[in-house]
Amino acid sequence: MRKLCLSVLITVILTLSLSAAERPFSEHKVYFEGTDYELSVYKIYGRKNGKTMLIVGGLQGDEPGGFLSADLYSELRLEEGNLIVIPRANFKSIILFNRGTDGDMNRRFHIDEVQYEMDKVVQVIKELMGESDIFINLHDGWGFHSPEHTSWLRSPERFGQSIIVDSNTYTCSNGEVLDLEKMAKYVLNEVNQKIKNENYHMHYFNTQTQNPDTPFEEMKKTATFYALREHCIPAFGVETSKNLPSQEMKILHHNYAVNAFMQLVGIVPEQPKIFLPKPEIKYVILNINGEPKVVMNDSAVKVGKGSIVEVSHIEANYSRGLSCDIENINGLNDKNIPVEIRKNTSVIFRKDSEKIGKINIVVEGSVEEENRVFIVKVNGSKKAVINGGILEVRKGDTLELVKFFSELIAHEPEINFKGWVPKGVTYNDGDDRGYDIMINSSFMNKYSKYGKGKFFPVVAGGSSDNILGTFYVKISD
Repeated sequence: MRKLCLSVLITVILTLSLSAAERPFSEHKVYFEGTDYELSVYKIYGRKNGKTMLIVGGLQGDEPGGFLSADLYSELRLEEGNLIVIPRANFKSIILFNRGTDGDMNRRFHIDEVQYEMDKVVQVIKELMGESDIFINLHDGWGFHSPEHTSWLRSPERFGQSIIVDSNTYTCSNGEVLDLEKMAKYVLNEVNQKIKNENYHMHYFNTQTQNPDTPFEEMKKTATFYALREHCIPAFGVETSKNLPSQEMKILHHNYAVNAFMQLVGIVPEQPKIFLPKPEIKYVILNINGEPKVVMNDSAVKVGKGSIVEVSHIEANYSRGLSCDIENINGLNDKNIPVEIRKNTSVIFRKDSEKIGKINIVVEGSVEEENRVFIVKVNGSKKAVINGGILEVRKGDTLELVKFFSELIAHEPEINFKGWVPKGVTYNDGDDRGYDIMINSSFMNKYSKYGKGKFFPVVAGGSSDNILGTFYVKISD
């Protein structure tokens, strides 16, 4: 009895605290940060209180339509009602673009104890179901669900383009009856009005999970059936088809369904946001032995053997779904984890499963450090100059900087002859490739080695903090 009273008191306090908070507001919580199963949960509270919808995407990592659609609701502002959004439930599988690298997370909800790392995520989702009035699980499935078999791709066994329920109606342990069919068909009507091509219409799919003769016995282990059975809340799977012609269409169809469910339970958005630019990294901050260094994408950074390197910041045009993997060290998600560098490696940056960048970490003195070459032309003849080498020229010669090669970078960097500026150029961008550089006395001696006007550095890369290679031009009379 005392425990019951305490539980009621806590519930009242939490309710009063929530109602006292200034609406609208949002919360973001990260579970298991810095691990392969890092989990971001977004709670959005509307200007007016109302029903709470739990949206989960990415339980299976090779279904981007679901997790990218869920991601769009993470920053939604609401006029009325509340959302709990988990865009990427199975972050490890999303990074690897795999249904379930350690098994299918959507077949773990019938298990009470934590047996594997992913079960910790399942436990969090189960708890959040207890805060919700309706649960929507977003997936991409094969083919097109159809009441009749018309082809291998279009049949009653296919999951794609469907709203899935475990039963037409479900009677909870307290006697409450949930009319899942009525709710799903309301949503289908709303969705299909927006889908012009009838071949892509969504259909109602009852897996009859409770029926002993169900052909979908595995559905008893899923998140939707757990939500029904343990929390007595309407639960639906929304499946777009992996065979739709574009990823944008999958996301759009998911959005149609989520918006219709929100409308059904009275959750009113203040402003939708649907914008999917191509993921790009602007720069990365590496802490090298405690010192921050700005490093550009597709470049290399040189460190001493045994240096401690930490990726502390990724500046990109997305803030969610980013990960970095220092190859062959720890797991797949190494952001903010200091690691000791003993040999050459690379940092792979991803937005979900898409590789969007790479930085090579080169240990000083390694073979790879020396495997860099400049291609130049002297009086029209091609020459190769190794990194750190010297190119001898005479006054009156013509030098052209052509290209810089390295196994460590994917792009062609700019090449700058220190001490020379092209004539007639209003803005000097520091890239001297392609110009005819006359070897004469018009160079700026302050840039030469020892200031004597005989040895001038030529560097590949951007700023002085990001030089990829250097050679010297030695001028003879």
